[in-house]
Amino acid sequence: MDKDDYVNEIKKGLQDLPDIDEWMEELESHIGQAFAHYLNEGKTEKEAMMRIWHEVGSPADIIHSFKKETSVSPRGFLLFHFFCNLSLFAAGAALTIIHVWSVHPLVKAVWSGISVSVWLILGGYLLYWMFIGYQAGREFGLSGKRLVHYTVSVSMAPNVCFMLVFLFGLVPADLFQAMLTPGFVLACAVATMLFPACSRLGCYLGRRRLA
Repeated sequence: MDKDDYVNEIKKGLQDLPDIDEWMEELESHIGQAFAHYLNEGKTEKEAMMRIWHEVGSPADIIHSFKKETSVSPRGFLLFHFFCNLSLFAAGAALTIIHVWSVHPLVKAVWSGISVSVWLILGGYLLYWMFIGYQAGREFGLSGKRLVHYTVSVSMAPNVCFMLVFLFGLVPADLFQAMLTPGFVLACAVATMLFPACSRLGCYLGRRRLA
């Protein structure tokens, strides 16, 4: 099997999958570079293809592996992370309501623990947005770049809404007096603007892991 037959068989096996064109372009480029490298080493075309077959896998192996890895659709990926981020806001709102209406020592202890850990929580939250990009890059390859853009744009909706609600005073600032110092509020605003950049960095790292 020569290089063109190898690539065409993979294309045929994956043609029914969405957003496959960009991934195939990336794979063809990778195979082409490897093929040229082995020819420059003095190997014949047959020997070069045998090395590629050994390193990358047979077309059947690649098709099976790719379909298995992409069992989660791009739409499912986007919705999962949207509702995951939304659930964090829902949990925060529920905890705030419980803190206001309850005097239970456990609730007070949890609230105090959060109050002294806000910077750690913010750092972990930034890592979460980087993880979104990393997962998209690892699972979807080159097409993950566009998916990350859509996922982050949609998933940030609760963050933007909360910022507007807080800025317009629709939520009493006294509820968060122990947490929202001026410096931390500024850090949160900067972090929100960094979410897309963090996700793009994660996507880049995920694609390198895939390669």
